[in-house]
Amino acid sequence: MSQTAPPAKPEVKSWGDFATPFYLSAYPAAEKLNQQLEALILQQEAEGPQNTNRHANRHVTSNQVNIFESHFDIFKDPAAPACILELKKFFLFGIFHAMAETSGYSKEELEQIRVFTDAWYHVTHNGGFISSHNHPNASWSAVYMVNPGNSGENDPRNGVLSFKDPRPTANMYWDPGNDRWQRQFHIGSVNQPMQPGELLVFPSFVLHEVMPYFGDKPRITVAANCSFKRV
Repeated sequence: MSQTAPPAKPEVKSWGDFATPFYLSAYPAAEKLNQQLEALILQQEAEGPQNTNRHANRHVTSNQVNIFESHFDIFKDPAAPACILELKKFFLFGIFHAMAETSGYSKEELEQIRVFTDAWYHVTHNGGFISSHNHPNASWSAVYMVNPGNSGENDPRNGVLSFKDPRPTANMYWDPGNDRWQRQFHIGSVNQPMQPGELLVFPSFVLHEVMPYFGDKPRITVAANCSFKRV
C-alpha cells in the first residue's frame, strides 16, 4: 500500500513509556582524585590474594574472572582516606540527582530520605570479565571509572560496560520498522564506554556485564548499590 497524506495535517504527540533512566556525569579535575584512588586501590590489592587479603570480599560470586574485588564497606568508614570520602560525596550527588529527577522530589523531601550504601572497587586484569548480573535489594547502582586501562583499544567492546534490554519480548520480531530505532528506543544490548572521572548511575534491576578485558594495565572501577528509607 502506498503512503498517502491525510486530508489535514494531524497533531502528533509522543512520549517514552517503559523508559529506563541513565545518568552520566564527570567529576571536575578528576585527574588528581583518580591518581590517589589508583595508588590506594593497587596498594590494598598488593597486600595479598583474594582469599586472605583484609581488603577483599570473601564471598566473591562465580560470575567474575581475573578480578580483585574489595569488601563492600569502603564508604562506611568515616575515617577512610580522604580520596574515598571525596568520591563518596560524588556518588551521593549523582544518586540523589537521579532520584530527584525521576521522582520529582523536592530538596525538603530528599532531606527526609536516608540512604544505605554498599560500595566496593574492582581491579580487572588481562582476560578478566564479569558476566551478566543485576543488583537485588537496591534501587539505584552506580559505577565510577578510575582508570579504563586499555579499554576500547583496537576493539570498542574491550572491557566495555554492556547493558541488557530489560524488556524480555522486545526483540521478538525485527524488520525495517524497528531495526533502526534511535538509542533511547533501542532494542537489544547497549554498550557504554567510560572515561576516567565519569560516574554512571542506573536502576539496579538492569542486567549488565563487563565485557572481556584485554590489556597490560589494570582496569579500575568503583561501584555502589543504594537502597533508601523515609525517616
